[in-house]
Amino acid sequence: MKTRILLWNSRNKKILFACLFFLTVILYANNFYSTSKLGSSTDFKTKCNLNYAKYLIRDLCSLYEQESSIMGNLCPQLCEKASSYEYYKNYHLTDCNVKGHFSENNFDLSKTVLLYELRKLNKNADIPLKLVLKSTKQYYLDFDTHLDFDFKDKPILEQLEYLKAYIDSTLQTKFDIKLDPNELKAWSYEYEKDKKSAIEFLKNDLALKKTYDFNYYVKLFASDNFYFYIEALESEDKRKMSNFIQNLITLTSQDEYLFYTFYRLKPGAIKIYGSCGHFYMVEFARPLTYRVRLMDLIERKKLALQFLELVHNLDTTYLLKKKNMSLISEPVQMCDVKLDNFGLNHEGKLRIIDTDMASPDSYLFSEKICERHEDCHFFDCKSYCSPETRKCVGQRVNNNLQAICEKIFDNDLNKLDGILTGIKFESNSHDEVMNRLKQCKKPGFFKNSDIQSKANPRIIRAFTNLLLDEGIKLGKQ
Repeated sequence: MKTRILLWNSRNKKILFACLFFLTVILYANNFYSTSKLGSSTDFKTKCNLNYAKYLIRDLCSLYEQESSIMGNLCPQLCEKASSYEYYKNYHLTDCNVKGHFSENNFDLSKTVLLYELRKLNKNADIPLKLVLKSTKQYYLDFDTHLDFDFKDKPILEQLEYLKAYIDSTLQTKFDIKLDPNELKAWSYEYEKDKKSAIEFLKNDLALKKTYDFNYYVKLFASDNFYFYIEALESEDKRKMSNFIQNLITLTSQDEYLFYTFYRLKPGAIKIYGSCGHFYMVEFARPLTYRVRLMDLIERKKLALQFLELVHNLDTTYLLKKKNMSLISEPVQMCDVKLDNFGLNHEGKLRIIDTDMASPDSYLFSEKICERHEDCHFFDCKSYCSPETRKCVGQRVNNNLQAICEKIFDNDLNKLDGILTGIKFESNSHDEVMNRLKQCKKPGFFKNSDIQSKANPRIIRAFTNLLLDEGIKLGKQ
């Protein structure tokens, strides 16, 4: 009897170990990407192997090398056959990640992110150690540009009419900006009358910046490839112009690319190094997730000051609109504020690394039916329900500063992750910092209402004076 019990226990242990082994294998398989089978969650982010990453680059380069249907300043370096599609200049392809989505009868592979790391570090060169090549779709032909089959054979000025309509629609939808309807006609007339003079105008940066016209936005959205546009105009090459337009649409249909190019050189915007086809390359910024709790007091102060400067610029300098022959600013609202969506680049400068919830003020809210104020909130951007109309008011009642104070300077999930709450300040300033933080998070209510008011922008100056010790200097962002 004792022998049978021992045998039974032994068999059970073997069965148990076998089950655990197979369970581990299944879990591993579901978290590892292959081209034939993927996990079962609705949304996922996972690694892809480097052979697959090189396959994507090789597919991209086949269009560049054989058909010349794609273009980009990065293509010559990415598509060197001698490097086996593993290198970009002095950077080596080291990692590959994909994001995807499952529905009941469909599977969609969306964002692809390839990481390149510097092969040899030059101590004297101030260059990033990592670069990121990314796209929202894996293949160039996955993008629907809505171009007719015979578009490539249409006259250049007719193609430009389509491009103007596309850019006009994009600007209105994403930034609430409308182009002058007569500007392209005027330039087209000059182009037909004196092609050389009209093209020289496009090469003049200062002239384009003054006019803020159609061609200004063509250059803004395709700055690294603008010379292809000039070449097509100079040679009157219809096919080259068609390829340029298709290439521009595949890039600007990606919201993140659109954000970083439109707000190029603004503090907090990630630097774009260029593109090849539908892929574009940006600087690497390491997410702040779990990093803040490891920072000392000086590091936290520097980071907080960078956030305050970012908020000021989002409210005053990011989005400039032409109105009555002058430029006015409109706030860009950050509606998903959390540490995961911000990072530090190789110089320690703050960067916005997730732009999905960044929108102009005028584009943010719709007047939908509501019963309570919470029905009108869009993540961290809060509106209110009008008691008279029972509709949401198309206006934000909190602001970027308030969201930063609630989610970044403080953190209700873990106080250690709050830049200002996760550490003890000097005894002479700690209480004042905490009081200012409280005023920023809960500034009160509008008079005779239950609608919360906005944090006063003057708190930025107060915070800055408290945090800006001797020895703490912030360079250009």
